[in-house]
Amino acid sequence: MLLGAFALVSAAAGLWQLYDNRSKTAAAEWIHLTSQMAVTAQQISTHAAMERGLTAAILARPEKATQSMLAELERVRSLVDIRHQRLTTITTELALLAPEHPLFSALARVDKTREEMAHFRALTDAQLRSISNSLGTDQWIALMTRQIEELQELIVVGTLPLSGNIYTYAPAPVITDVLFTLAEQLGRERALISTAIARGVALDSATQYMLMEYRIVTNHARRRIEAMLQYLPDSPRLAAAQTAYWDNLKRYSEIRAEVYEQGVAGRPYPVSAETWYAEATRAIDAVAELSSAMGAHFGRDVNDLHQQAERTLSLLAFIVCALTLLFWQAVFTLRKRVLQPLKSLEQATTRISAGDLTQPMETGGADELGHLSQAFEHMRQTLLADIERREADALELRKLNTVIKHSASAVCITDPQGIIQYTNTCFVDITGHENGDALGRKAGFWTSGLNAQAQYHEMWETIQKGQVWQGELINRHKNGSLYWASVQITPVIDEKGEITHFIGVQHDISARRRIEDRLAFLASYDELTGLPNRNLLKEKFEQASAEAQRSGTCIALVSLGLGRFKQINDSLGRSAGDELLEKLSRRLSQCATERDVVARHGGAEFMLMFGGLDRAEDIQPILEHIVDILHVPVIVKGEKLQPSVAAGVSLLPADGNDFETLLHKAAIALHHAEAEGIPHCIYTDALNRDSQERLSMENALRLSLSRDELELHYQPKVDLGSGRMIAVEALARWRHPVTREYVSPARFIPIAEESGLIQQLGAWALSEACRQNKAWQEAGLRPIVVAVNLSAAQLRQPDLVETVAAALEGSGLSPDLLELELTESALMEDPDQANDTLARLKQLGLHLAIDDFGTGYSSLAYLSKFPVDQLKIDRSFVQDALSNPAAAAIASSVVGLAHQMGLKVVAEGVETEAQLAFLLRQGCDEMQGYYYSKPLPADVLASLLSSDPRLVRPDQGAPRSLLIVDDEPAIHAALARALEDSGYQILAAHSARAALELLACHPVQVILSDEHMPDMNGIEFFARVKNLYPDTARIMLSDYVNATTLIRAINEGTIYKFIAKPWDDRELCAHIRDAFASRLRSAASLRLLKASGE
Repeated sequence: MLLGAFALVSAAAGLWQLYDNRSKTAAAEWIHLTSQMAVTAQQISTHAAMERGLTAAILARPEKATQSMLAELERVRSLVDIRHQRLTTITTELALLAPEHPLFSALARVDKTREEMAHFRALTDAQLRSISNSLGTDQWIALMTRQIEELQELIVVGTLPLSGNIYTYAPAPVITDVLFTLAEQLGRERALISTAIARGVALDSATQYMLMEYRIVTNHARRRIEAMLQYLPDSPRLAAAQTAYWDNLKRYSEIRAEVYEQGVAGRPYPVSAETWYAEATRAIDAVAELSSAMGAHFGRDVNDLHQQAERTLSLLAFIVCALTLLFWQAVFTLRKRVLQPLKSLEQATTRISAGDLTQPMETGGADELGHLSQAFEHMRQTLLADIERREADALELRKLNTVIKHSASAVCITDPQGIIQYTNTCFVDITGHENGDALGRKAGFWTSGLNAQAQYHEMWETIQKGQVWQGELINRHKNGSLYWASVQITPVIDEKGEITHFIGVQHDISARRRIEDRLAFLASYDELTGLPNRNLLKEKFEQASAEAQRSGTCIALVSLGLGRFKQINDSLGRSAGDELLEKLSRRLSQCATERDVVARHGGAEFMLMFGGLDRAEDIQPILEHIVDILHVPVIVKGEKLQPSVAAGVSLLPADGNDFETLLHKAAIALHHAEAEGIPHCIYTDALNRDSQERLSMENALRLSLSRDELELHYQPKVDLGSGRMIAVEALARWRHPVTREYVSPARFIPIAEESGLIQQLGAWALSEACRQNKAWQEAGLRPIVVAVNLSAAQLRQPDLVETVAAALEGSGLSPDLLELELTESALMEDPDQANDTLARLKQLGLHLAIDDFGTGYSSLAYLSKFPVDQLKIDRSFVQDALSNPAAAAIASSVVGLAHQMGLKVVAEGVETEAQLAFLLRQGCDEMQGYYYSKPLPADVLASLLSSDPRLVRPDQGAPRSLLIVDDEPAIHAALARALEDSGYQILAAHSARAALELLACHPVQVILSDEHMPDMNGIEFFARVKNLYPDTARIMLSDYVNATTLIRAINEGTIYKFIAKPWDDRELCAHIRDAFASRLRSAASLRLLKASGE
């Protein structure tokens, strides 16, 4: 009964709710459809206006209608018809909601006008077919204008609410807003016109424009209001308000039109400002009264609906209270008879599902729920017994599953046919195959195909026998990469002895195999170049030596060293050095045959083994080829590098039979090649003795340095302008502690550099030179500069500046009496660092000089930056200047370059008068060499400095000198007789070399030379003279000369004239006079050119 009452009340509430929702739905649908109707009506108005204009144009001149106009007309008509069809569809749906709404009266007029429009369209088409009728343009425009106005009226009427539906009253404020807009515009007109009438002035253009705008808004609002008024329900107040509205608005419009006309024309206004204001106010009041009446009408409707809603709400509250009482009564009954027993069952079920089977259940009564409780209790007892039995098995299974799941090995379990049934997490990590990819597939799909088939056969046969198989396989990861796996497959055998499963376990041992392979590689190969290392070279040597002993052939072991490698590393970086080694290793590999071996011995040293040599001499062309290949420039990091290599060779069996011995001897040969600057050297016993001697000498030098047994000798430097000694160079001298004989610096200085003793030696020499120079000054001798050589190793010392400063401070020597000499090769090892060090040294106030200039590789850009004071021409250029045009050109260029840079030039190794004369002609500033003095001990130098001897300048010669060069004394005698009365100073030389020395000492204008001489032929001699002394006239006197060679020499200007032997004395004298005259003319022309240039 309670449930029936509850259902009845619930049904009543539901029906009410349904009714209310239906009203809301109807309101929402009405508003939605009227909105669509308004949009569609607006679209019809737009397209109808287009059709109105286009049709009117065609009706005006039908014969002038173009195809494009007709096509456009058809398109516009189609759009109008489509929109009308859409409007019909929407209004049909609206009719279902409210068939009595005023909207449909307006719609009937729209449909009627549309029928007339169809008729007019037919008449228009007839005229286009040249069928005359009475339709005119004005008729058509009037019809379409009425159609558009009726559509606008339809939109306005659509805003009226549904009768009895409060949810559709939303448009009511819109109607009130339109009335307010009308009243506001009328009020604005009242104010403007009142002002104009009161002032008695005409309406200006601005006022007219504003009134026109007000009138447009007013007319639009009136049209919308008057369209709605005819559809409003009847009521006394609303009818009276409408009547007042019509009467007052009509009267207002008439007076306004008359006032506007007079105001625009500038004539007196027909009414006073007071009358106008009263008439306008009555019209505005009529609008306000209409708005009030319409608001009261809508208010009464809304109030009725509100009272109805309150009654409905009271009923709904009663229903809710009744439902609440019925609900709680039903709940109490359900709780007692159903919920409590069900709760007991739920609790029991929860305990059972949670695994608690220890608590028995209450059996309950004899009803259905009691029987259900008894069944649950029986189930509990059965489950408890089964669980206790299974727990023991599950415990073991959990242990096994945990071990397998979290194993560090990949585990795969298959059936006897190899179909995968289980994989653990590690299987996914190692193979890349998820469980979903692997389950159901045959094991082994991850194999790489790189293992031997015999290995798989052996594995399958083993496990089929029930035995465990172990091995290492190359498998393929899902991503395609390969990996090494250590695999173990174990068969699972049941109590019947049959195989039920296979358990495969695999470990990824790729890292271990890579390490093993890497270690195996590094044990035999160089990591950088990939070449064999010393270990593998030794193995291959043992194999090759056995073969050589059987065949009687030789083996050459070559030690190859790369020069200046540290400089490359320091300047370009270690990566550049590595790249250079890699490229050179590839070149070496290309030079070797299959049985040869190219190995890297470490650092910048390679080892090569050449077997199958029939003779020891066969290695010579191989070495030359290798050196030539390696000397080809290499591009490293954008820099073009010229490799410097040297090779040392030892031979089996000549130099030994074991690897270590031959390796040691090859190293000795390499060391000798590097020391001597030769490309390669083959080991001899003499080299071994030299090596042992160098080691002995190094030990002796080290001992002498520790005992302070070295000496300094000093070689004077002479100013060529004054001839006075102005400086000395400190040169280290060493007596061997055993033999007590002087060891040549050329011998012990390289040993000091190789052994690292050069820094200790240099520091001692610097300190001793400063001390000695100060001692000379204290002895009363005039101050001179002492020059000390700095090695490349000293230049790299971080504390070099501090060491020099300490030597000056310790000796008390003024810094301007100290000069430091550095070779350009030492400076160019690291130019930027060297420049920084030189700048810091220069700040001490001492002098800097570049020694052996021209012998190394230097950059003029860096040279211009180095803060040096002097350049020293190397002795090799001085000694060769008289016989080698290239050496003379270099010496001359150095002097010119130094003077251009504001530097002084010192020439080293001057030993002859001819060399001195050459240097004087080039403008050299100072000289140093045996021509003036050899290096002297300190006490002897003091005596020389005290006596102050001056350098004797060589005679510069007579103005007209003739040099005769011939190796036959008879020729000399004959020529002397022929030229006895010529007045020339005649110089005689019996060889070309002697002639060059005379030319260096004496200015010579004409040279008379034979072609055939022992040390140099005449044309070659004249070619050198042309380069050295281009102003000389060169006459060839010979009995035979190759015609082609002679003509080429004459054309090149090497030979001035050729005279054949035997000669005519008078002709010879004439030719010589012509030669002197030609030289004088050339000199005069040169002077004129110089004068004109000035």
